[in-house]
Parts: sequence; C-alpha cells; structure tokens
Amino acid sequence: MADESPPTVTLAAGMAAAAVGGVVAVYRGAERLPVLGRVLHQTRAGLTARGERVIEPVTTVIVAVAVQLVERVLDELDLDELVRRRVDLVALANEVVEGIDLQAIIRQSTESVTAEVMTDVRSQGERADDLVAGFVDRLLGRGRV
Repeated sequence: MADESPPTVTLAAGMAAAAVGGVVAVYRGAERLPVLGRVLHQTRAGLTARGERVIEPVTTVIVAVAVQLVERVLDELDLDELVRRRVDLVALANEVVEGIDLQAIIRQSTESVTAEVMTDVRSQGERADDLVAGFVDRLLGRGRV
C-alpha cells in the first residue's frame, strides 16, 4: 500500500482545489453579467465541446499505455514465486476441501452401485430359484406348466 502524502503535498493540493473552486465561482458569476457574460458562456461552451472531442482519443492513448505498463510489470514478475510467498496454499486447500460435501458424493455414488448390485443379485436369485425348481421337478417327475 502507498505511503501517505507528506503534509506539504496535502496542503498544496487543498490550496489548489480551493483556488480552482474560487475561480469557477468567479467565472460563473461573470457569466451572469449582461454583455461579458454571453461571450464567456459561449467561450466555455466552445471549450467544453473541444474537450469532449479530445477526451476519447486521449483516453484511448492512456488505456493503451496502461495496458503496456501492466504487461511489462507482469512479464517481470515470477507469479509462481509470488503465490508461494504470499498465499497460504495449505489453508486454501483446506478451505476447498471443506467446501466439498464428500458424504453426499459418497452416498450418491454408493446408492447407484448398491441399486445395480441389488438388481443383479435379485436376477441371479430368480434364475437360481428357477434352476432349482426345474431340477426338483425333473427329480420328482413333475412336468412344467
């Protein structure tokens, strides 16, 4: 985090803001004068329009410079080392694991496996029952219906 500004810089910024505020108040008051006011108002409107035409290209240049600056800074950084030094990876991993409902995952997976196994066991039991019944019927000489 950046250090606080020295008191002299803060004082100078406050004085500049007060001066600008005073100039704006005087200028707006002068715009209300009968003859001079109209000229001042037209001048301000013209400068405002010129500023609006300039602001977009200037903003585009500033954004392009900022993007290049950020890219250069990122190129110079070893992000892996930065993460190793600044991030508690164990705490992060613990937080991720705590967010996973393992019981629900295990329950859902075992429910489907259990249902399949029970279906297979029932089918095999029915086949075995039919096989035994057929063997007993043949042994006792009964015919199948």
